[in-house]
Amino acid sequence: MICGNVVMIPQSLFDSCYPLPALIANNYGEMLSIPIYESALMFAAFILFFVILLFNTGSRVVLQHIEKQFKL
Repeated sequence: MICGNVVMIPQSLFDSCYPLPALIANNYGEMLSIPIYESALMFAAFILFFVILLFNTGSRVVLQHIEKQFKL
């Protein structure tokens, strides 16, 4: 919510945006009335999960590499 919560494509790096967690939280109530919302929100949640998994795996690899380098 800090980054603006504006539903439009940002034109620059400093423009307001609409993050995936905000998309999921704001549209969760409408998901029950419109079935296609459920599919779209679950896909957004999958993308968010995949991005977080990718960053976590990358950070673990980097940390293991650093630990090997400084191990006595």
